[in-house]
Amino acid sequence: MDADSSTPHNHLLLVDDDRSTRRIVSFVLCNLGYQVEAAESALEARQLIQKFGFDHFDLVLSDYWMPGQNGLELLKYISSEDPTLSVILMTSDGERKILEKLIEINGCGFLQKPIIKDNLRKCVDDASAKTRRLRHLRATESQANTLGENQRILQQKQLNGEWANIEFTFSSKSQASGDFVSIIPLQSGEKVLLLSDASGHELSSALQSNYFHGLARGMLKHGASLSQVFEHFNAILLEEWNDDSLIGHSLAAIALNFNREEQSLSFINAGAPHPYFSKADGFASKVGERESFAPLGWFADPFETSQTDLEPGYICAWTDGLSDLAESIGIDPLSLADRLLNKNLSSSSLLSQAQDDIAIIRVTPPCTPADFHPMVPLISLDLTGDQVGQIDHIQAYCEKSIRIVAPQIDCAYLADLLVCLREALINALQHGCQASPHKSATLRLARSPDLSKISIQIQDEGDGHDFDWETHAQAAADTLIPEHRGLIMMHSIPSRIDFFEQGSRVQMEFEHDTSLN
Repeated sequence: MDADSSTPHNHLLLVDDDRSTRRIVSFVLCNLGYQVEAAESALEARQLIQKFGFDHFDLVLSDYWMPGQNGLELLKYISSEDPTLSVILMTSDGERKILEKLIEINGCGFLQKPIIKDNLRKCVDDASAKTRRLRHLRATESQANTLGENQRILQQKQLNGEWANIEFTFSSKSQASGDFVSIIPLQSGEKVLLLSDASGHELSSALQSNYFHGLARGMLKHGASLSQVFEHFNAILLEEWNDDSLIGHSLAAIALNFNREEQSLSFINAGAPHPYFSKADGFASKVGERESFAPLGWFADPFETSQTDLEPGYICAWTDGLSDLAESIGIDPLSLADRLLNKNLSSSSLLSQAQDDIAIIRVTPPCTPADFHPMVPLISLDLTGDQVGQIDHIQAYCEKSIRIVAPQIDCAYLADLLVCLREALINALQHGCQASPHKSATLRLARSPDLSKISIQIQDEGDGHDFDWETHAQAAADTLIPEHRGLIMMHSIPSRIDFFEQGSRVQMEFEHDTSLN
């Protein structure tokens, strides 16, 4: 056998109480390129391990039957102290039959005596390679833990330091995450909020996302525009990190640029979920027009740019891990975001169902006064008239979304709210939209910061109808006519109800004593 047939400089600990066996096996292993330390007992082996350290050895090759401690006891000691260090036990035929039924520790290997050289070489090479592989994984895991912890500390300190009224939460399925958030000050004094989600869950995904944020910070500091940042990183992915046959790296990202003087928000979105903007009333709508767009690393021009005026309220954005989890649970992503941002409620059972990393931010625009508390968005649905047949599903969706945010909500209060929501939505879809798939309606829900009030807004594309509900209510009471009972309930149950645009838009408020929750 060639001396260089195995990786040189591997260190092996040979343990056998038989002197002749130690000398013969050591000679063969040295010819295979191993550096061998020999011990005549388990006790001496432990002393050598303590002297050199576990990481000094790539493999322990030990006889099973020895005076004092046997090989199995030595294996248990090594496995408990360093499970990455592979162990091979040399056994006679009778011993092996017993040990194969007893041993599952550390994936221990066996060599049957008398030892055949080819078997020795294969077992030793495989076990040493396993040790190196496990130690590489351990080192990678340690690096990932360090990176993940640094991510969390950096994000928390940096976000809180740069923006007073920002809410943020982060959940990772591995030690380090490809989801990352940062705030980058610009030369103009404005601030950019950058949210990214790299594909995959490996350490490389976290490094890719962090690299993007570092690149963006450097380019923006030296006067580059957000479009130039996205274009440059997209070119890096396409030209350097990927090839024609495989999209190996991609990154979904969204950048929100708040202009305090113009009271506007400009943003770039490359494959991330739409952000939502709500004003003081808390009724949120998606920001952006395109329904879908590619992440960076897919095409030459993958991102959407847009601008919108701002008022006091909230901007909500998240990675697609939240959207996927909300869909699997059957609730609105705004409600799920609100729940996960609530530090007073445990979310561990919800997050255990997530299949991807999640990052969420909710921030008030710079124009929002410090002492002003807008309504918080809960539900934002865009519907078509033909969905009136799904009213039971929509009602259940709304109920579940509300209960996620307020699990102890008063049942009677919630029942009244849902009755009115249902009737108003049926009216909008059936009459305002004429049950047509070509006409649309919107459903928005919001809550007060203390949960003492929930507001509902329903709007359709119809012409509206000037309905004199008081006259009809009196006639219904006098003659017991059944028509429009739903509209009458809508006027009598909410704390407040307002109609706009000839009734094509209705807003209802439901107030209650939060001490009942």
